[in-house]
Formats: sequence, structure tokens, C-alpha cells
Amino acid sequence: MQYSQGVPRSQASSFARPVADEVGTMTEMGTVRTRRDEYAEATNAALLESAASCFFEHGFVATSLDEVAQRARVTKGAIYHHFTSKRDLFMAVLEHQQAISVGTVTAAGESALDAWSAMVAAFDAFLESVSNPVYQRLCWIEGPAALGFTDWWETGERFEIDVIRRLLDRAHQAGVLEVADLDMLAHVLFGAVAAGVLSMARSENPNVERERFRTVMLDLMAGLVRVERPT
Repeated sequence: MQYSQGVPRSQASSFARPVADEVGTMTEMGTVRTRRDEYAEATNAALLESAASCFFEHGFVATSLDEVAQRARVTKGAIYHHFTSKRDLFMAVLEHQQAISVGTVTAAGESALDAWSAMVAAFDAFLESVSNPVYQRLCWIEGPAALGFTDWWETGERFEIDVIRRLLDRAHQAGVLEVADLDMLAHVLFGAVAAGVLSMARSENPNVERERFRTVMLDLMAGLVRVERPT
């Protein structure tokens, strides 16, 4: 910020401080973000990280908000400023984990050169996500217990169905998809994926179960598209 030559440097400095405190920083788009906004975002991020650790280590039921607050170095009241309940906090953690996974899966699919390769790349990226112990426990083990089956399932659909549908749309546009009802097919594939992940999560040999899951899913998807799979 520039000041006129008639304003002494000491006064210019005193004018600048309140403006910076009150207005904060400018983003590249020109939107004003106050320091309060930045602090709120930092607190929210710290709570999500702390809660994810607690839910992973202790499970939803045994996790206390006192420990979440302590790990995040905030007061318990700060939790209720951002979230209405422990369940609400868990939902936010779940959504954050899902968003990260969806971003990874989407990028993998979009980088592929053809529809079949996109399906394989996206599914392999998904397998990497669900092999992460934190993501697996929070989204697939604790999720149903914390949210109830219906809310947990609908949350998964909200994130995953769109990814599956875009892959199917690409195959349909390429003229290689054998099934016409893409909406129902997306839901069927989501159900198959969910069953496979739960089988992995409950298995005593998750790496073996992962390979079985991958083999069956690729065979299933190969039956849906008219392409020659690489040997």
C-alpha cells in the first residue's frame, strides 16, 4: 500500500496495522480473507487431523472430544464452534478422506489414453487408497458404526458414484460399453466395490484379498466393454 508524501512514516505505519488486522490478506482472485478466516481454517484443519488420528487409534465410540481438542491444541469449545457433535466431526473427517481418495482416483482415470485403461488406472488408484490403514478404517470400518448404515452408504455414493459414472460415460462415448443403463450400472459397480473393500478390511491376509479383489473386478469390468485386454 502506498501513502502520500504528506503522511509521516510513523503515522503511515500506525494506519497500516489496523487495516492488516481487520482486512487480512488478498487472494489471487481479489477476495478479502481476514485473519479470523485464516485462523478458523487453520483450527478446522487441525481438528480434522487430530480427530482422524483419534478415530483411527481408538475407534469412534471410544474417542473423546477432550483428547481431540488436546491434540489439536484448542479448547473443547472450539470443537463445538465448528461441529455440532462428535458425529458431525466424524462426518467431516470421513468426507475429507473421501475427497482425497476421489481426487486421486479421478486424476488416474483422466490421465489414461482410452476408456479401458481409464477404468484400470482408476481402480488401481482406488486400491491404493483403500490399502491406506487410516482411510480403510475410518471410511469402511468406523463409518457404518458412527453414522449408521444408511447415512454411511449415502455418503459413499455421494463421492464415488460420480467418479464411476464419468468412467462409464467415457466408455459409452467411445462406443465400447455393452450396458445401456449407466445409472443403474454405476450403483451396481459401487456395491461390488464396497463389498470387495469390506472383504479386504476384514481379511487376515489383506494383501492376498486385495489381489483377489482386483482380479475379479477387472474380469467383471472386462465383460462390460468391447475391448481387447492386454495380456
